[in-house]
Formats: sequence, structure tokens, C-alpha cells
Amino acid sequence: MGVMNRFLLALGVLGLLGGLGWSAWQWYGFLRPGQDFTALQKVGIEPLSTRSERKIQPPEARLDAATRQLKARLLEAVYRPLNPRASGEAIVLNYHDVFPRRTPQSVWWDVTPQEFEQQIDWLRSRGANFITLQQLRRHLTHNAPLPKNPVALTFDDNHQGFYEHIYPILKREKIPAAMFVHTDFVGRGGSRARMGWDTLRRLDGEGLVTIGSHTASHRDLTRLSQAEQRRELLESKWTLERQLGRPIAYIAYPEGKADAITFKLAREAGYAMGFTIDWRLPGDSPDMLAIGRYIQTQIPRAWYTLNPQDRPQPRIGIVERRLKDAPVRLEYRRDTGIRWAMIRGGRAESRLSPYRESVHDFVVQSGAVAGINGTFFADPYLKAQDNTMVGPIVAAPGRVFIPERNPFVMYRIVERPLVAWNRERMVFVPLKLDMNRMQTIRSFMPDYTDLFVGGVWMVRGGKAIWPLKNPPSDHWELRPRVFFGYAQGQPVLGASLQPVSTGGLARAAAAAGIEEAVLLDSGYSTSLVYQQQLIAVGRRWDGVPSRPVPHAIVLHGKLEQAVAPVATKQN
Repeated sequence: MGVMNRFLLALGVLGLLGGLGWSAWQWYGFLRPGQDFTALQKVGIEPLSTRSERKIQPPEARLDAATRQLKARLLEAVYRPLNPRASGEAIVLNYHDVFPRRTPQSVWWDVTPQEFEQQIDWLRSRGANFITLQQLRRHLTHNAPLPKNPVALTFDDNHQGFYEHIYPILKREKIPAAMFVHTDFVGRGGSRARMGWDTLRRLDGEGLVTIGSHTASHRDLTRLSQAEQRRELLESKWTLERQLGRPIAYIAYPEGKADAITFKLAREAGYAMGFTIDWRLPGDSPDMLAIGRYIQTQIPRAWYTLNPQDRPQPRIGIVERRLKDAPVRLEYRRDTGIRWAMIRGGRAESRLSPYRESVHDFVVQSGAVAGINGTFFADPYLKAQDNTMVGPIVAAPGRVFIPERNPFVMYRIVERPLVAWNRERMVFVPLKLDMNRMQTIRSFMPDYTDLFVGGVWMVRGGKAIWPLKNPPSDHWELRPRVFFGYAQGQPVLGASLQPVSTGGLARAAAAAGIEEAVLLDSGYSTSLVYQQQLIAVGRRWDGVPSRPVPHAIVLHGKLEQAVAPVATKQN
């Protein structure tokens, strides 16, 4: 064979090998569930399959049962936000190591098999129903129904004691659970031995235990750089997926510690649900990647939080109220010993200024008949002119959706009341991280025209919320205070005429028949205006009544005669 023929033969062989390699890589990209190519690129790796939009997928008719099951699992691994219509009323419990008996070396978060069985009996005697993480996720994202008093069991750290002492109990009682694995420690021996890959594959194959990620090395993610966090999240996920042959959709953060950057990176890495150790119900959590759990020593506390008749206050969910036409009316009141004023009726409008001005100016410029200072803004200094608001907002005149730009602020204000409305209805809903996007708001109120985030929910369903849910740090201080609310089909602007705590004004508003109320910026900003007359004031500063503000809520409509103070029964 001549030199040229050998050269051509070599080229042909290389071409064939290249084609086979390309196809293998494409199939690898298809069969690797949960893989996030964007995240790969951010750590300096660019898979070949990202260079082409072509994806090799076999015809539906040729898919076997295993592939169909894989595709179903892939769909379950796709991130979806918390559904505001889901109640989220479930308990997620957190366990760690298990020992046959307590010794001087035992720590308070460990459990014995006897203690575990006593806890299960305690829960079942009260009507608990044990659920999987998949059931929990489908409820939180799709509002799928759950059994009454649902409880999910989760175990961290992949301890061998779980397999030896707890798993037999779970199999006997047919109770599902989840195990979160830190992959660098798989198979490690010692006094706190970890399960090996063979054991994990056996657990995963039997279907009673859901395997999730607990990062690679179990370091505190909040103390790591973004690059280190990303590697911790990705390496553990991919290692588990390679070893188990299925997508890993859930993660529990080491020691429950995570921040806004962690949640962002977890979403980019392809996780669908994440868990902290914040003691709260899933529905009170800020995001699908920050679901709260109660450690097992707090089971009674978790149960009484879930149990309606023992709960100190109802869990707040989405509230929808219809609006109707009514004249604008000023009313002076005295309720529960508090002197205050409210203006109700007309059509409410949220307004944002490019700088700061008085509420009187907002009323005059908009042609309104009444107004009140609006919600909280980022720069509190009296002489500042910045108009950056806290939380997402839509306001006239532009009515452009302005998201919260600071992720740390957004994380801090979750569960504050988001208020959105149009001419026909008004919606109140606890803020979630994913509500910083216009598309999410439109998923439950597609035709909103105005929205802002209040400081705290003061009145819910006609009852003052006490103790306050996620209260501001100064809620107990006596100062001028204002709120925006709803009563009998009408928007309501309310302001105290004396210094009062947030709870005190909430009780007065509820006594007056206010059905929903959220706190607005108070203190120096307090300013209630009716017919260009200042009804309530925070303070006079440099000759200006109250602090100029970047945001106000005004009322348009016809006026009705003002009503004199009303004395009501003291509660």
C-alpha cells in the first residue's frame, strides 16, 4: 500500500473515530440528568455539546420504559418557584446521626432508635401522615393536594447508623425519608461511619429513601467564595448522579447555612428544592431553594405551629379582595384608646417620584383628592434625594416594573406583604424571592397596574395579627404610624394622631372594621393629606411638614363629608 493510500486510510479512521466520539458526547449530554452547562462554563469547562443546538433524542415510539422513567425524573428536577396559592402547611424534620444508646459522647442532635420510634408514635397519635419530598415539592409548586398533617423526614450526613438502626423501622412502618449525602465522606469509617456507594445504591433502588446532595466537603457555604460554593454544589450533584444514574434535584446546606448567593448558585447548578435548618413551615419559607426544617428536638414546636387550633395566629397566604366605586371619605376615630384618622374610598394609585417630595405635592400633581406617604425606601437620611425603594414596585406615572436590585435586601424582606391591585380587585400575598420578577406576579394577578411591598402585615381577615409576623425592629416604639389597607370593597389610608406601636395601631384598625392592613413607612415620613389639608404629620423639619418621600399612595374620586371622631368599645 502506497504512502498516499495509507494517509487516506488514516484520515478515514480518524474521521470515523471523531464521529463516534461526537455522537457519544451528544448522548452523554442527553443522558446526564441535571447537568447545567452554564454552570460548567462558569468554572472554566465548556462541554462540546454546548457548541451545537442539535440534540440527539430517539423517537418517542422507540423509548423504552427506563428512558421514559428517566425523562419523568428529569421533569421533576426542573426548578419551579413557590406557588402562592399553595398553603405550604407541612412539617419537615431534620435528623443527623443515630446510635443504639446514649453515651457521654452523644450530642443533643443525635437520636437513638427508641427515641425515634417514640417520636413517630407521638406524631401518628396526633394524626400525622408521612410524605416524600416529591409530594412536598409538587404541592409547593403545583398546589397538588397533601394528606392532612403532612410530615417529611430528612437525615443529614449519610451516617451508617441510619442504615443499621432507622432504615429497618422505616421499612417496617412504610415511612418514606430523605438522606442528604456529602460526597467527600462516602464510605468513611470511624465512630461516625458513613454509608458507602453500594449501600446508597441499594437505598436508592428500593425507593423508600430519596437521596439528595449535602455538598462535597460539608463546609460552611456562606464563608466560601462564589467559585468555591459553585464547585461544592456542582461536584456533589454530579458525583451522586454518576453513582446513582439519576438526577439529583434536592440539596440540604451544611448546618443549614446559606445566603442569597448560595440560592442563586444552587438554582444555576440545577437544584429544584433546597433545605435550611430555619425553624419554619415550608409555606413560610422565602423560596423553593430555602425551605425551612425543624430539628428533631423541636417536634412539639413544629407540630403546634402546624396545628390550627394551637397556633397563635393563622398562617398568611394569598388574599384577594374585590373593589367597588365609593366616594372618598375622611373619618376621625378613637378605637382601643388610640386616636387616628382614616380615608377610604375612591381609586388608589401608587406613585413614584424621581426624587423626594411632600405627599401634598404628590396629591396636587396627580390631581388626587387624598394621599399618604408610601412604603419603605433604601436611603433613610432626611436630606437624601435618592428614590430607590425597598422591594419590587410598579407605580405611576411610568408603571414600569422595578425589581429589588440588592439580593441581600430581597432575602431580608421575604414574607413582607406584597400588595398589587387594579380597578377591580386587590391582592395581598407574602413576598417570595421569585416574586422579584414581573412574570411571577402575573402568574397570580396578570392584570395588575400598581404594586409595592409593605413593612409588615398588621390586619388579616379583620383580625389584628399579634404577635406580628416578621416584625420590623422598631415595631414596639411609640411613634406616628401609617398603613394602607382594605375594608368593605374600598382602599383605606390610615394614620395615627398620636404616637403608637405597630401592634397598637393594628388593634385599632381591626376594631374599626379594617379587613386587611399593611404597615407603611412611619415616624418622620408620616403624612396623611385630605383636600390639600395635612391631617397627620410625623414632624416638622426645616419648615417642611414631615420628611419628603419618593413614594406615595393617592386616592382619586369624589369627596364625601368628613365624619367626626367615633368612640368605640375598648378592647
